Amino acid sequence: MAFSFLYVGGYTINMMSLSAIAIALGMVVDNAIVIYENIYRHHSGGESRREASIFGAGEVGTAVMASTFTTIAIFFPIIFLKGLTGIMFRELGLVVMIVLAASLFSALTLTPMLSSQFMRVPLPEEERKGLIRRFHDFSEKWFTGLEATYRRVLNWALNHRKIVVAVSLGIFVGSLFLFKIVGTEFMPTMDQGQVRGTVELPVGTRVEATDQVMKKIEDIMEKEVPERKMMFARCGKSETGFGAMMGQRSDTHIIMVGGRLVPKNERKRSDRDIAQALSKKIAKIPGIQTIDFAQQDPMQMMISGGVKPVTVEIYGHDIAKADAFALKVKKIMDEIPGLTDVTISREKGKPELWVEVDRKKAASLGLNMAQIASTLRTKFYGDVATKYREAGEAYHTFVRLEGSDRQSIADLENAFVTSPLGKQIPISNIARIVERRGSLTLERKDQERVVYVGGSLYKRSLGKVVADLKKRLAKISIPEGIAVEIGGSAQDQAETFHWLGIALVFGIILVYMVMAAQFESLLDPFVILFSIPFAIVGVIWALFITGKTFNTISFVGMVMLVGIVVNNAIVLVDYINIMRARGLALFEAILVTGPRRLRPVLMTAFTTIFALLPLALKTGEGSEMWSPLAISVIGGLLVSTLVTLILVPVMYSIFETRVKKNVTV
Repeated sequence: MAFSFLYVGGYTINMMSLSAIAIALGMVVDNAIVIYENIYRHHSGGESRREASIFGAGEVGTAVMASTFTTIAIFFPIIFLKGLTGIMFRELGLVVMIVLAASLFSALTLTPMLSSQFMRVPLPEEERKGLIRRFHDFSEKWFTGLEATYRRVLNWALNHRKIVVAVSLGIFVGSLFLFKIVGTEFMPTMDQGQVRGTVELPVGTRVEATDQVMKKIEDIMEKEVPERKMMFARCGKSETGFGAMMGQRSDTHIIMVGGRLVPKNERKRSDRDIAQALSKKIAKIPGIQTIDFAQQDPMQMMISGGVKPVTVEIYGHDIAKADAFALKVKKIMDEIPGLTDVTISREKGKPELWVEVDRKKAASLGLNMAQIASTLRTKFYGDVATKYREAGEAYHTFVRLEGSDRQSIADLENAFVTSPLGKQIPISNIARIVERRGSLTLERKDQERVVYVGGSLYKRSLGKVVADLKKRLAKISIPEGIAVEIGGSAQDQAETFHWLGIALVFGIILVYMVMAAQFESLLDPFVILFSIPFAIVGVIWALFITGKTFNTISFVGMVMLVGIVVNNAIVLVDYINIMRARGLALFEAILVTGPRRLRPVLMTAFTTIFALLPLALKTGEGSEMWSPLAISVIGGLLVSTLVTLILVPVMYSIFETRVKKNVTV
């Protein structure tokens, strides 16, 4: 069904669609597990296969439908999200919804039909032989013991409801404080398998001097990076301007270095560790002004427009004021732990020699600006005078003054221009030579002049670094006419978290509405919603234990959990209502339902967990992308399952006895 939908919808098989199928693998069997287990229990109780299939499927069919619709409902807001979040996760949400709808149809039709034909319950008198039979007997004995233990724990919880609620509340509040330790970021940090950096010397440095520094950097890379596959280094300005087209800066004072690393599982250091080590070694070379080994992955660079993860945007028309304030901000950012390679986007102009021609004097001597400019270019830069041909090959003849005649300002002043009358006129007679700075490259955003002061992250989360930066910026005075904003990945993170937060709220509302329609009650769904906060607790603990951050991917996992964790609670509460409708008292109905629903609850939870384990445990290239989602869902599902089995029945009993006040315990 998933591949058919992708084909009909015009989608491709890509990382997002395949990840959606991998995520849905554990959930597609949940419905069939609940229905098949109930049919098996009826058949084991003496009913025929046909009767067991009809009554077993009918008994839990509506609960299974409700649990599936709640999972689909939580993905529904995701496909309507705006911005980057919608682009990234719309396909994932659609694929999971289609797969779950197909699994529901299969569970309600094929599972009962096949059970009525092929289900077989082993008879007690059958000879117990074979490995599978022994495993069945062992697991059956283990499950029977677990059910008895769970019944005792549940009975204790029902008799000590205040303690259960107080402990649960304490765990929830305590876990929220733990969230500050976890940290946040926009996207997971990924190992790119390469290092790239830019090293800058003072503006105006001759390319020959830059080349000498580049050779030293190459020696450092050969010694310090044994993990390299290949390496490169280049400096100078491209004639074609191809580097500028690719967003790379090039000039006589700029060195671009980089290298491709061996696969991730063949080295001990990450690409960021290697880049940081290189940055420290290269910084010891005299004359280097800035070093930038920002290991930002291409996806984040496209999203953020090429700016660094932590960027302060300084707006102001006054260039001097903005530059002075940018230096102050750079000094602050250099002192923040976890922030490296801080740079300012606006450079000073190159030192240049300007030839200011006295046009009237030049005209009186028969010279114009084109003649003067062409002569100076030919003498000091050079020009192609002619072509030399030999054996069918053409060679350019490039002429200019000797190097000894192009060294000083005096050489420029003594250079002569030939007038139309054949007189050789020195430049000093018609112009004066002035030393100046070249023009600035002014960047604009929203039609305002802007300076970017940006840095990269190293072994510290984006959220913690930005929090420190905001505190320090709040302590300094901002000059009049200057405005400051936090940009980069921090801005993208705020926007993405905003839309995912909206999706979470609307998802919870949709889930509540589905359950209210199922139970025809406003209170029963509210009881089930108690499993959602503890899913968040599970996410926090899972991220804390594994050392992951709370990012866009783990946030999506938490949104998914809202629809997943209520499924078992729906089946549990629905079955309690069925038992009470058959005449059982409240506590008795709960104590009967708990052990009976224990197996399907554990089976559905662990099938989803086992399906996500490969994503969570994968350590190869690109594994950092999806492991936070898998870890979030696994952690949330483990904790919420325990809550479903203990807290939900307790809260159900409290609502029935304290709120409705019409129940005999």
